[in-house]
Amino acid sequence: MRTLQDVLPFETRLIETRRILHRHPETGFDLPWTHDFVVSRLREAGIPFTPHVGKHSIVAILENGVGPVLGLRADMDALPIFEANSDLPYRSECDGKMHACGHDAHTAILLETGRYLHTHREHWRGTVKLIFQEAEEGPNPGGAWGVCQSGLVDDVDGFFAFHVSPAHPVGTVAIKSGETMAAADTVKIRLLGKGCHAAYPHLGIDPIVMQAEAILAMQSIVTRKLDPTESAVLTIARVQAGTTHNVIPAFAELEGTVRTFNETTRRLMEAEIRAVLESVSARHGGAYEFRYIREYDPTYNDPGATLVFRRAIERSLGTQGFVPLDKPTMGAEDFSRYAAMKKGCIAWLGTRGDDTTGFSLHHPAFNIDESALKYGVLCFLNLVETYGKEE
Repeated sequence: MRTLQDVLPFETRLIETRRILHRHPETGFDLPWTHDFVVSRLREAGIPFTPHVGKHSIVAILENGVGPVLGLRADMDALPIFEANSDLPYRSECDGKMHACGHDAHTAILLETGRYLHTHREHWRGTVKLIFQEAEEGPNPGGAWGVCQSGLVDDVDGFFAFHVSPAHPVGTVAIKSGETMAAADTVKIRLLGKGCHAAYPHLGIDPIVMQAEAILAMQSIVTRKLDPTESAVLTIARVQAGTTHNVIPAFAELEGTVRTFNETTRRLMEAEIRAVLESVSARHGGAYEFRYIREYDPTYNDPGATLVFRRAIERSLGTQGFVPLDKPTMGAEDFSRYAAMKKGCIAWLGTRGDDTTGFSLHHPAFNIDESALKYGVLCFLNLVETYGKEE
């Protein structure tokens, strides 16, 4: 079993790596600098890898005799957000881009995990595939799709990942077994009316009124059409119509997200949104265009994989360091593709140290307590060392 004393010697490099990545955020599938930085660190460590999987993902493979095959994933992409942490010496140097979801931390943890496993082969057996993934934040289909289609991870027995969490203090890891994250779908709607002078509304068909009625009617889908024991979220987050104050436009647009946990609810939400649009547009004599885009599926933490990860966490942090969760989150993750492909578990790595590291994911002032990084490495090392020995 690895202890904190095994990890402390390279904590400085671990933090330095995270800060370098934080200064150079890139988004989506467009990660050339990040790709090349990770490649340079893998070459420096002597770890074999396949570059440009999908577009800018990387899969490094450590083989060490006969044993299980594990996939450890770190996402590398940032978000299109202006960083508010103006006093940080390692703040983003790319205006309008920021590592506001902690993927810089994930990448640093996995790099140091790989380096240690490569140089300390006496502690483990089997194969570990280090997955450095692009575009977890999208766009659809997300970076996991290209990795899964590459054939490089077909033989993996179980996939594991960390996601940093300001909801949990440093020194803890939280896991929800079973349903853990929701499916994330996008709705795009265009309501088609008939433009006219705003002073003579009877001569047109007002898509803004249609828009308002549709938004209100859709809010009753969850409360009146869905079984109360099921969960769903429907949020219309963008509305756009018109160009000036005295013209009724010809169309209005809406965009939003739907979050669900199972296929039955997913289908119901799509059908009921369409029914609302049909009703509203028919009543006003207008028409509509509707796209329901399936993006990420629900993320399911396999109970067996969860138990194995839990044991590794408790060996690393003590029983007090493991936090069992009883509720899933409506957030979404394309880790779902790996978990659906075989089995897997994603865990929340606590990164809150004080008020400055308590801002939520995707907040412009988001930051982590970097002392949490070493705990992520330690848990991964003990997972690799013990996987398959107790199942």
